[in-house]
Formats: sequence, C-alpha cells, structure tokens
Amino acid sequence: MTLTQLKTYIKLSFKRTDKDTEIVQFINDAIYDIALRMPHSAYKYQSYSPCVVKQEDYPLPSTIIHLLHPIKLLEGSGTNDYGYPLERLSKAEYDDYEINPNRTDPSTGKPVRYCLFSNSILLSPIPDSADYLLEIDWTKRPTTLSGDADLPSLGGEYDEVIKQMTMHRLMRSVELYQEADYWRGLYEDARGNPVGLLGRLLDIENDKENLNITSVSTNSL
Repeated sequence: MTLTQLKTYIKLSFKRTDKDTEIVQFINDAIYDIALRMPHSAYKYQSYSPCVVKQEDYPLPSTIIHLLHPIKLLEGSGTNDYGYPLERLSKAEYDDYEINPNRTDPSTGKPVRYCLFSNSILLSPIPDSADYLLEIDWTKRPTTLSGDADLPSLGGEYDEVIKQMTMHRLMRSVELYQEADYWRGLYEDARGNPVGLLGRLLDIENDKENLNITSVSTNSL
C-alpha cells in the first residue's frame, strides 16, 4: 500500500480525520520498529571499502542498523577477488594485538581479525597494502515515508502489522490505554516478544537464510 492507502486503511479503525500528521509519524515509527526487530531482506546491502596502508579504522555506513557478521577481506581491488572471513574480537582482545595502532610507524600485515569500536571497523594486523577490500553485509535504516505515493520497502504482507503498531501508538496518544493495549497485544506480548502475524512473518524472514530447521510438525499419516 502507498502512504495514502495506509492512512485510509488505518482510519477504518481509528475513525478520526484530525490526526493525519500523527498517523504518518506512527506509520514510520512502525516501519522502523519492524526493521530493528529483524534484518529484513528489503533492507539488506553488501558494500565494499578499500583498505589504506597503515590505517586501522574504517567507518561503518552512516545509515546502518544491523551489521551481519563476519566481515570478509578480499585479496585484491575487485569484488570478484578471493576472500575469507575475518575473526571477530572484542575491543579488549584487539588492544592486546594492537597496543598503539596510531603510532607513526605501526606494524602491518594482511588483516585476519577485526573488532567494532565507535561505529568503526578496526583491523588487525593493520593493512600493509591498498590491494584489499572489506566486504560488509548490513541492513539499512528504512526511508521515511512522506509523499502520498511513497511505498514502504516491506511487502504488502506487513500492512496489517503496520496498522496494528500504528493503532497502538494512536490510542496511546489520545490516552485510550485499554484500546492501546488491545492493539499492542496483536503483535507483541507483555515482554515485547513478537506474536500473531508479526511473529509468523519474522519466523519466515529468519528461515529464508537460516540453515537450521526451527520446527517440525507431526505427520499424522
């Protein structure tokens, strides 16, 4: 549904016409909420960052939500070059390897490890060549809907969940807390765990790329 269609759909239940600004804000809040709960395929990206000789830190994309580990190092300047996953470290472990990476002439080598710190990737060893690429899999912050014809990146199967989340926020905004709790209960329990349609959709999204079987149904034959 477009933004206009979502507003019309929500007003079938809200039955007020004086809250369009709030409805648009709460629709966007709902979409952000869904994006935070699961690295949805609609927001997944793969990007590449060239290494710099003697530079240990590489900033993450400014619009990142989830970083999908591990980061890979490609041995070459092309995205089709051979690569391998880097070992992930804590900052304390990284500091054991790189005592003072900002010194004038740090020790260098082919990176095999990394850690995250201050929204940056820190490599160890510090690159000894510019002929390396970092391959990063990540999910992007959703684009805010504002124009009437704007479409969310989520599929139409999420329209009902967006409505449920928006209605919860709307009811709270007008201090109808019992109704707000009703709408919230359609998509999450008291502990914030997804239930109902949202729970099923997140399970499906997770199963797309999960190699493990998450549930088995009894065969009655």
